[in-house]
Amino acid sequence: MVRVTMLCQDGRTVGFECSGHADCGEAGEDIVCSAVSALTQTCLLGLTEVVGLKTGVDFAELIDRTGGITCVLARGTDGERQEKAELLFLTMEAGLSSIRESYRKAIKIRHREV
Repeated sequence: MVRVTMLCQDGRTVGFECSGHADCGEAGEDIVCSAVSALTQTCLLGLTEVVGLKTGVDFAELIDRTGGITCVLARGTDGERQEKAELLFLTMEAGLSSIRESYRKAIKIRHREV
């Protein structure tokens, strides 16, 4: 199962953690894992290429672990960039929720205060 945790702080989404495997096909052919990877990687690209956040500066944590990703905005990220980043996080979550509607046993989404 793919586990996605949306990280929240003071009522705002400030990041996410994603790990696991959907087990809906062979490695490299699993459409759920491919879709989740596409959404999470696009969110990361949006944060760096569109919003202009810089790794090592604007992220408290940006890790691509074997089988998982953790992305958390740094405290003190300015308001405008934080709002733009939150829109990307929420858009990613909407896409993941849509996948979950068709593949309930393959993906779990939860929220956690950080």
